[in-house]
Amino acid sequence: MRKKLLLLMLVISLVFVFFSGCVPFGVSSTGLKLYVTDYNSGYVVSGATVKVYYEGTKIMEGTTNDKGLVFFNIPTNVDSGYIDFVISKEGYAVSRFNNVKFEMEKTFTIETQLRKPSVGKTTTEIPAEINVKFYEDSSKATELILNDNELTVNDDIYYEVKVNTSEYDVKYIYVKLGSIPGAGFLTNPRAIFYESPAEGTLSISGFTGITPLYIVTFDQNENMVVNVYYLNIKKEEVSVENPYEVEKEDPSIFAYTRRGGVAFYNNPIKIDKKVVPDFERSSGIEAAPMKDTNLWVEINWVLWKDSTASLTTDEPEAYVIYRSFDGETFEEIATVPEGYNYYRDKSPQLEVGKEVWYKVAAKYSNFVATPTLLGSVIPLDLFEIKYLNPTDGATNVSINPVFAWEVINPVTSEEGTPLYYFDIWLYDNTVNELGYYSLSVPGYPYYSFLATSATAVAFEFNNPPFGWWVDFALGDWYQYDSLQKNKTYEWGNELAVAIVADEDSEAYSIYADQNNVIDPFGVEAEIYNTFTTGEN
Repeated sequence: MRKKLLLLMLVISLVFVFFSGCVPFGVSSTGLKLYVTDYNSGYVVSGATVKVYYEGTKIMEGTTNDKGLVFFNIPTNVDSGYIDFVISKEGYAVSRFNNVKFEMEKTFTIETQLRKPSVGKTTTEIPAEINVKFYEDSSKATELILNDNELTVNDDIYYEVKVNTSEYDVKYIYVKLGSIPGAGFLTNPRAIFYESPAEGTLSISGFTGITPLYIVTFDQNENMVVNVYYLNIKKEEVSVENPYEVEKEDPSIFAYTRRGGVAFYNNPIKIDKKVVPDFERSSGIEAAPMKDTNLWVEINWVLWKDSTASLTTDEPEAYVIYRSFDGETFEEIATVPEGYNYYRDKSPQLEVGKEVWYKVAAKYSNFVATPTLLGSVIPLDLFEIKYLNPTDGATNVSINPVFAWEVINPVTSEEGTPLYYFDIWLYDNTVNELGYYSLSVPGYPYYSFLATSATAVAFEFNNPPFGWWVDFALGDWYQYDSLQKNKTYEWGNELAVAIVADEDSEAYSIYADQNNVIDPFGVEAEIYNTFTTGEN
């Protein structure tokens, strides 16, 4: 159960600073709920300091809890306004948001990241300044002027972004309408640039009303600055006689919980093959994933042009995605243009063991069709493996060894019984005689793997659970019924995945997937066990 959040108390002087001329009582309030992770879909950052500024003056300060969450209850006597906030922590870079709009008696939620630095320490709360100009088109003949950080538009516009950094050079510039951009795998479609100035055309397709435009820059030390502008998008009313009610894929929802975290801004985290994991620790994931893991949910649907209704319904402009954590109250979380039939939810509000539901609706200008319920999924916890035989460093091992391992912390789910997928790889690393072997089903030799609901596996080399060994160096079946005498080998699982599937979803717990069977990036085997055979 989530801990109750304590509202931060303001001293009277700060109230007067924030709201010049108002009394410190009898005012309304606005809420800011801020989630912080160290990368998109990654681990929560607890103990981060968040400072809130109004017109350049700090008016509040708080600290993220063990869920990476901090909540501010900000008194106000104005209908709306803008705040800035800065996130920092020792050993991390700096993240800064400028021009974030608040509205009286409403709570707004922002999910963002605080990255580890890649160069050195950052000594400023303003790592970069972003300046942007808007134009009617690419000729730049007519500039569009912001009015109180807001711009009214009825068509696509052209932008020019210039970034001045304080300590480190520009690494990326992102531009995205509707949600905060980042790595394309999780936030497409968005524009990305690698130097300043940056310019391009901003499409307003799929959006109407007040819509945030996020311009984000990262410097070479992973400091992030986000400027938010607001477009008041006005479009003509449309009459939709035959709206498309989105058709489902089967299944439609896929939850990924994976070891060996991908930070989405550098190389995947590498695991030392010789490090033996500590099986005594708890591996349960609370809220967002533990360190060096990822958790995201991917949803899919049938595009209008590929649907059975394409001849009898109108083509939509975009698709709107909704999410619920109770199956009843849904909130809009994203809009993607027509042509996209997927969305990846990286929210730190996702949790293992916590069911989440999704809907998708076709959108036509300012009209949204009836949403289709895609279903729900319960993300799985991580499991670990203990290698029983041959153990790492074993000597005088039989030439017909028993390979044995067991699952530590088996996964459980209310959606069904997990099915484990394992492969096994055996390497002969003798100088000038490299061999690598794995199992194949009968017939033509090719890479295969075992599917089982059992949490322990044991078999002799000459009596595998299916098929026979393949010598992949030769591209043919292994010709002997035992290993060679007095030779050193390594073995391990390069595929170890648990899957729970039902009629509308699949949930994956990925311990290893070096050949990308399930995982889009691949997860290296955690350990290879070295052993040496004897005479028998």
